[in-house]
Amino acid sequence: MRNLSVRVTKIACWFGLVSAMILVAPSVSGASAAGELEKAKDKGRVAFVLVTEPGAGGVAEAERVIGDAVKRLGKAVMVRLDRRDAENASLVSKYRLSGPQIPLVLVFAPNGIVAGGALAAGMTTERLLGMVPTKQEAELIAVLQSGQAVLLLASRSGMEGEDEALAACKKAMTMAGGKLGMVRVDMADESEQRFLRKLRIDAGSGKPVTVVLSNRGQVTGAFEGAADPAVLVQTSAKVGGGCAPGACKPGAAACAPPAKKLAASQP
Repeated sequence: MRNLSVRVTKIACWFGLVSAMILVAPSVSGASAAGELEKAKDKGRVAFVLVTEPGAGGVAEAERVIGDAVKRLGKAVMVRLDRRDAENASLVSKYRLSGPQIPLVLVFAPNGIVAGGALAAGMTTERLLGMVPTKQEAELIAVLQSGQAVLLLASRSGMEGEDEALAACKKAMTMAGGKLGMVRVDMADESEQRFLRKLRIDAGSGKPVTVVLSNRGQVTGAFEGAADPAVLVQTSAKVGGGCAPGACKPGAAACAPPAKKLAASQP
């Protein structure tokens, strides 16, 4: 087994959550932002949340950009969240929306987690669509947001060494005592190629690749083939560089430290 160096691009952090009044797709009059988000999750839709308040500028342009993204994506909705509305107080508190500059645009994945976001000023449709995670990327974010470190195992069905790499990950999870989760990504899945590129994983690799992320969402190492479970656990507790998807906390202004080249050591 040989070590694998991985350069990870820092992925956009998000500032706070967005104001709620559904403008695209039917909505129930008077429904709260929380209710609309729950409906989007139940239907497996991406939700673009626009956080505003009375008198905020730039809202019309933000709505136009989000509307374009909804049309291009398909299974998506727009939600406007007025942070001054008492009905939205729980979301404002949960996602620390009372302080950030507005309008903000936040992206909720179909599984209900916040996957990214940014100030609406200067936002483009392409940038907004780029914040929408793949299915497995959203799963990774969910594990990180639960407080666990993550083993991301990328492989193809029937690949040489796949069973051994999977067994090593499962043993590491047992050894970590609930502090380590796992996400699997199929290298042959076309819908996951963008996610693999973000993590600098070669989808054409002849062996499975295990990327280790700390519970802070930083990549701390990567291994090709089956890794030593004890090393996986040790690597998951290291401090790495660069934020992974969804690693920043609500209200954070930026990820830190900057991405750097990392190499996991293997005895």
